[in-house]
Amino acid sequence: MRIALVVHKFPPASYGGTETYTYNLAQGLATRGHEVSVFYRDDGDGSAFREGWQTTAAFKTWRVGRAFVTATADPARLFFDTFLNRDVEASFARFLAEARPELVHFQHLMLLSVRLPMLVRQAGIPMLLTLHDYWFKCANSQLVWPDERICRGKLAGINCARCATARVDSPLLKLFRPAFAPLFWWRDWLVRRAALCIGRFISPSQFLADQYRAVGFPGDKLTVLENGIDLDRIRSFPRQSVADQILRVTYLGSLAWQKGVHILAAALRGLPPARIRLRIFGNPNVFPDYAARLKDLCDPHNTVLEGPIPNSRVGQVLAETDILAVPSLWYENSPVVIQEAHAAGTPVLASRLGALSEKVRDGVDGLLVSPGDVAAWRAALQYLLDTPTELERLRANVLLPLPLAEHVKFIEALYTLAVEERKNTKPTRR
Repeated sequence: MRIALVVHKFPPASYGGTETYTYNLAQGLATRGHEVSVFYRDDGDGSAFREGWQTTAAFKTWRVGRAFVTATADPARLFFDTFLNRDVEASFARFLAEARPELVHFQHLMLLSVRLPMLVRQAGIPMLLTLHDYWFKCANSQLVWPDERICRGKLAGINCARCATARVDSPLLKLFRPAFAPLFWWRDWLVRRAALCIGRFISPSQFLADQYRAVGFPGDKLTVLENGIDLDRIRSFPRQSVADQILRVTYLGSLAWQKGVHILAAALRGLPPARIRLRIFGNPNVFPDYAARLKDLCDPHNTVLEGPIPNSRVGQVLAETDILAVPSLWYENSPVVIQEAHAAGTPVLASRLGALSEKVRDGVDGLLVSPGDVAAWRAALQYLLDTPTELERLRANVLLPLPLAEHVKFIEALYTLAVEERKNTKPTRR
């Protein structure tokens, strides 16, 4: 089958969870004999529009880049760029004409355009959407406010406007926040219409599925399916033990405040360096102000900022880790890093929030801690220090995550269903 995967970003330009999953899915589908093409956006330095094919060993990619420089764009352009782009639409139409997919699997529409599903429908091609976050109901995709509180509701778009303008240093703009509420209502209507146009959905967690059902997504068209993972990439590194019995804690992910890394760093302050060590892996250049704040907060005696890490080294780092920390402050959906930890046989210490309560079995293969509570995180770490046998018990209960090959077989079954549904759908008169 000729399959098109559509995603907002893609390696090597970006290695977020959605991008990594899409890359793995493309590889898995190609291994199963499918002809795979990936459409994604990468502006580069934003100096000029660019598009065209690139070839990997297993599949092809079509990169589109707008002449758009984020650092110099005004707030209005930044807002519309996240969901409406005529040049991306034109490039996608050319992509469809050349790739001639028999099915389109959307991974995201952020930074692309909500009109892309309409182009696919007009071409009569069946399609699916994997829901990786909350973008189809929340403009910032994470349901978390800038003051580090979970979203308490839209309030007819007023809270959305407040959230969006919180980082803009303009008293006048903040004064007129309520006037922007209809704009966010319109944006939500557009992205929801685009999603419902796709028709069939995949959610990697029950929590995320429930969130979308609550805003009208049809439950009978929504399949909960955990993301698959390449086990060999992680398990090729044998577990490394240490003779000094230091508790080795690791954070792997974005250095962003909603990830709660500062909570973890604060919890480590003052703990004895002879007994515990924290390594933080993440790119400090994405959010440099936060990274600088984090550096000042870290206790240099027991915490090391390691910088970014390539995917090829994740298995090695996890083999040297006693427990992975996921201190998120937002409703995580299905962090790939938890699956990677489980593949390495590593327990997880995570926030009791969102789908993390599904991914970590409290007291079985990890521990759940109140999000944002430094004292609670320090107490959990101290408990592991005081109870050495607990770590071994948790490790013994870690289950292997869904292998990528098995995940791809489930995806193929959904593709077959989508194709059959499209065949049985009578054309609508206009």
